[in-house]
Amino acid sequence: MEFVALRPASKAVDESKEQTTIQRDLMVQAAQPYAWVDIQPDRQQGTMLQLVVGNIGPTMARNVKVFIDPPIPEHPAYSGTTAVVQERLREGILSLAPRRVIRWSLGRGFDLLEDKDDATIYRLRVTADGPYGALEPVEFEVRPRDWREARDAPDGSLHHVRKEIEKLAGEAKGLRTYIKQAGIVALVKSDIIETTLADSIVQHHSEEIEAATTDEEEDQVEVQD
Repeated sequence: MEFVALRPASKAVDESKEQTTIQRDLMVQAAQPYAWVDIQPDRQQGTMLQLVVGNIGPTMARNVKVFIDPPIPEHPAYSGTTAVVQERLREGILSLAPRRVIRWSLGRGFDLLEDKDDATIYRLRVTADGPYGALEPVEFEVRPRDWREARDAPDGSLHHVRKEIEKLAGEAKGLRTYIKQAGIVALVKSDIIETTLADSIVQHHSEEIEAATTDEEEDQVEVQD
């Protein structure tokens, strides 16, 4: 009878341990960061591509490393930034705070898609450490040719609003320059008018003084006679 009674008790203990393990694993997972990497269009203007690394977890991600195979090529018009960024990410980012996102430009999207027959698949792999140790690596594949014919316009209308604001700012700057130049011209014209008027007054007074002097000399001659 005692042996039979111990079997349910032993089963209950095992189930309790299993439940404790599950709860502990859930707690650890909930407290771990989640580092990710992606290739995305620039949402501000749509044409440029960006390599984006972020952390959507609740805690700090440390020693974040990104490996891209094969490396993403760079268009000759650029200065080596793409290669430098990929090398830096292979070496690792010291830390990445919760909800932090970092973006690097990869150049223009149509440069990467220039060869319509290019079927290259880029394998992206990100690793990181959390408060409970190393995270499970996140891996996925990207094939840029899949993006062909996709819409590359900026999200929403803020891009066009920004362009209009820039246009208005340029016009306002031009107007300020015109007003400033017009003010300078007006000042110059005013100086010329004042100078001309002063010269005219001086000349007029000189003529009056000269005439008065002549009359006085003539009067003196008549007196002597």
